Amino acid sequence: MKDNYIYQILKQFFLNPYPPEIEDKVQKWIIKDKWAAEKNNAMSAIWREMEIAPNNNTYKALDRVKNKIKQIESQKKHLRIRRVILRSAAVIIPILLILGSYFYLNQDVQMIEVVTAGNQQKQCTLADGTTIVLNSCTKITYPSKFKDTIRMVTLEGEAYFSVTSDAAKPFIVKTNNLSVRVIGTKFNISAYPRNDRAIATLNSGKILVDIQSGKRDSKYILKPNQEIVFNKIDKSVLINTVTGENSSWIDGSLVFHDATFNDIVNTIEHRYGVTINYSKQAFKNTPYTIKFIHNENLGDVLNVLQDVVGGFEYKKENSTITIIKKGGNK
Repeated sequence: MKDNYIYQILKQFFLNPYPPEIEDKVQKWIIKDKWAAEKNNAMSAIWREMEIAPNNNTYKALDRVKNKIKQIESQKKHLRIRRVILRSAAVIIPILLILGSYFYLNQDVQMIEVVTAGNQQKQCTLADGTTIVLNSCTKITYPSKFKDTIRMVTLEGEAYFSVTSDAAKPFIVKTNNLSVRVIGTKFNISAYPRNDRAIATLNSGKILVDIQSGKRDSKYILKPNQEIVFNKIDKSVLINTVTGENSSWIDGSLVFHDATFNDIVNTIEHRYGVTINYSKQAFKNTPYTIKFIHNENLGDVLNVLQDVVGGFEYKKENSTITIIKKGGNK
């Protein structure tokens, strides 16, 4: 178990670009004597799998890594780690070659972060031709180039993906609660941290969704016009048949299917760039289905919400809205 865990950590490190401070921490961890045998076995296996032929650039990178390790060694006051390093000399050579090859292959890769503000949308195109439309208050992070066996991006918020097909390099979207794996397809992910639900909806193709709830991961395969809904409150999972309305936000519509009051309020905040103050405890997790398809203004949306939900009043001051539950506190 531990052996496999260390293998996975090291393989992700070698196959994905990370900031310099992360690389520095991992290098220091590699030469520590704790779990030395497991690390040696894992790195030898990775070395065999990578099959990278070293060249002049590789050896230049190797020299940089050697110098880094010498700096780390000079900071150690005891001899125990030095003896471990000497005993592992035969293994350190492939380790250094792995690191050198990694630095050479990824030296021109940068992590790109795209962020949208309230009431804002953006479209970005990745190096493989994949296009992503970001909804408001969303952040996505991806590498400037995909050099590995997978194409991985991280998402916080909501986005619509049109993924370029590449059977040799599956495309993976990571969020706090969902991991969506595809080859080539069109789908929507809504994964705002403050929302009660995380939702992945498939328009075409096929996706594998991994629900990561902190207990036991569960995997589901979606077909076109299906959506998977993970409820963060009770950890339940639902698979529904849907229409294309899941991505209607791109055209300015607001469509809620069995959404909680909290999720509706958060969406209104994102769409109109406002702050809404209210007591979450004052509103039950009752599901509501509401559609706004004519680019209604904020006042119209709040008035309809007031009619549908009932039992509250609201007041607006500049960009702040306060919702007051009738017969209770705000």
